[in-house]
Amino acid sequence: DVGLLAAMSHLPPQAVIDDHKLFLEFNGAFTENFVAQELVANHYQLYYWTSENMAEVDFIIEHELEIFPLEVKSGMSRKKKSLRVYGDKYQPKWLLRASLMNLRKDGDVCNFPLYLVSQFRGLISPS
Repeated sequence: DVGLLAAMSHLPPQAVIDDHKLFLEFNGAFTENFVAQELVANHYQLYYWTSENMAEVDFIIEHELEIFPLEVKSGMSRKKKSLRVYGDKYQPKWLLRASLMNLRKDGDVCNFPLYLVSQFRGLISPS
Protein backbone atom coordinates (compact mmCIF):
# COMPACT_ATOMS: atom_id res chain seq x y z
CA ASP A 1 0.00 0.00 0.00
CA VAL A 2 1.44 3.36 -1.03
CA GLY A 3 0.02 5.04 2.07
CA LEU A 4 1.69 2.55 4.40
CA LEU A 5 4.96 2.91 2.52
CA ALA A 6 4.74 6.69 2.88
CA ALA A 7 4.02 6.39 6.61
CA MET A 8 6.92 3.98 7.12
CA SER A 9 9.32 6.32 5.32
CA HIS A 10 8.51 9.19 7.72
CA LEU A 11 8.67 11.48 4.70
CA PRO A 12 6.81 14.75 5.34
CA PRO A 13 4.11 15.55 2.74
CA GLN A 14 5.83 18.83 1.90
CA ALA A 15 8.86 16.88 0.60
CA VAL A 16 6.68 15.38 -2.13
CA ILE A 17 4.91 18.64 -2.94
CA ASP A 18 8.18 20.59 -3.18
CA ASP A 19 10.02 17.77 -5.01
CA HIS A 20 12.59 17.77 -2.21
CA LYS A 21 15.75 15.68 -2.54
CA LEU A 22 14.48 13.45 0.30
CA PHE A 23 11.60 12.39 -1.96
CA LEU A 24 14.02 11.47 -4.74
CA GLU A 25 15.43 8.75 -2.48
CA PHE A 26 12.01 7.09 -2.21
CA ASN A 27 10.53 8.06 -5.58
CA GLY A 28 11.32 4.79 -7.37
CA ALA A 29 10.02 2.68 -4.48
CA PHE A 30 6.79 4.69 -4.28
CA THR A 31 6.25 4.43 -8.01
CA GLU A 32 6.90 0.68 -8.21
CA ASN A 33 4.70 0.14 -5.16
CA PHE A 34 1.89 2.17 -6.76
CA VAL A 35 2.08 0.09 -9.95
CA ALA A 36 2.16 -3.17 -7.97
CA GLN A 37 -0.90 -2.05 -6.02
CA GLU A 38 -2.79 -1.20 -9.23
CA LEU A 39 -1.85 -4.51 -10.87
CA VAL A 40 -2.98 -6.54 -7.85
CA ALA A 41 -6.23 -4.55 -7.67
CA ASN A 42 -6.83 -5.59 -11.29
CA HIS A 43 -6.17 -9.28 -10.57
CA TYR A 44 -2.73 -9.56 -12.15
CA GLN A 45 -0.21 -11.91 -10.57
CA LEU A 46 3.08 -10.18 -9.76
CA TYR A 47 6.23 -11.59 -11.33
CA TYR A 48 9.57 -10.03 -12.24
CA TRP A 49 12.51 -11.05 -14.40
CA THR A 50 16.28 -10.79 -14.04
CA SER A 51 19.01 -11.90 -16.39
CA GLU A 52 22.40 -13.32 -15.55
CA ASN A 53 23.90 -9.93 -16.46
CA MET A 54 21.83 -7.92 -13.97
CA ALA A 55 19.16 -6.71 -16.38
CA GLU A 56 15.89 -6.51 -14.48
CA VAL A 57 12.28 -6.00 -15.54
CA ASP A 58 10.03 -4.78 -12.74
CA PHE A 59 6.92 -6.78 -13.65
CA ILE A 60 5.99 -9.60 -16.00
CA ILE A 61 2.26 -9.72 -16.61
CA GLU A 62 0.08 -12.22 -18.42
CA HIS A 63 -2.88 -10.89 -20.36
CA GLU A 64 -5.07 -13.05 -22.60
CA LEU A 65 -2.34 -15.71 -22.96
CA GLU A 66 0.31 -13.12 -23.91
CA ILE A 67 3.28 -12.28 -21.68
CA PHE A 68 4.28 -8.61 -21.38
CA PRO A 69 7.32 -7.18 -19.60
CA LEU A 70 6.55 -3.95 -17.74
CA GLU A 71 9.27 -1.53 -16.69
CA VAL A 72 8.34 1.24 -14.23
CA LYS A 73 10.05 4.63 -14.39
CA SER A 74 9.48 7.26 -11.72
CA GLY A 75 10.58 10.12 -13.95
CA MET A 76 10.77 11.05 -17.60
CA SER A 77 13.68 8.71 -18.38
CA ARG A 78 13.53 7.01 -21.76
CA LYS A 79 16.14 4.39 -20.89
CA LYS A 80 14.93 0.90 -21.63
CA LYS A 81 18.04 -1.27 -21.55
CA SER A 82 16.50 -4.02 -19.41
CA LEU A 83 13.35 -4.05 -21.53
CA ARG A 84 15.48 -4.38 -24.63
CA VAL A 85 17.46 -7.29 -23.12
CA TYR A 86 14.19 -9.06 -22.28
CA GLY A 87 12.78 -8.26 -25.72
CA ASP A 88 15.83 -9.63 -27.52
CA LYS A 89 15.65 -12.86 -25.55
CA TYR A 90 11.89 -13.57 -25.54
CA GLN A 91 10.49 -11.38 -28.35
CA PRO A 92 7.16 -10.38 -26.78
CA LYS A 93 4.64 -8.55 -28.91
CA TRP A 94 5.10 -5.35 -26.87
CA LEU A 95 7.55 -4.02 -24.33
CA LEU A 96 5.59 -1.98 -21.78
CA ARG A 97 6.79 0.98 -19.78
CA ALA A 98 4.82 2.93 -17.16
CA SER A 99 6.15 6.41 -16.49
CA LEU A 100 5.29 10.09 -16.26
CA MET A 101 5.43 10.32 -20.06
CA ASN A 102 2.28 10.44 -22.18
CA LEU A 103 0.65 7.45 -23.83
CA ARG A 104 2.72 6.60 -26.90
CA LYS A 105 3.99 3.72 -28.96
CA ASP A 106 7.53 3.74 -30.29
CA GLY A 107 8.18 0.59 -32.31
CA ASP A 108 7.57 -2.32 -29.97
CA VAL A 109 7.74 -0.14 -26.83
CA CYS A 110 4.42 1.11 -25.53
CA ASN A 111 4.54 3.78 -22.81
CA PHE A 112 1.60 4.15 -20.45
CA PRO A 113 1.28 7.12 -18.10
CA LEU A 114 1.23 5.95 -14.49
CA TYR A 115 -2.38 7.04 -14.08
CA LEU A 116 -3.46 4.53 -16.77
CA VAL A 117 -1.90 1.45 -15.16
CA SER A 118 -5.28 0.54 -13.68
CA GLN A 119 -6.67 0.47 -17.23
CA PHE A 120 -4.23 -2.11 -18.68
CA ARG A 121 -6.97 -4.69 -19.18
CA GLY A 122 -8.76 -2.39 -21.60
CA LEU A 123 -5.64 -1.02 -23.28
CA ILE A 124 -3.57 -4.11 -24.05
CA SER A 125 -4.72 -7.07 -26.04
CA PRO A 126 -2.99 -9.65 -28.21
CA SER A 127 -4.47 -8.26 -31.42
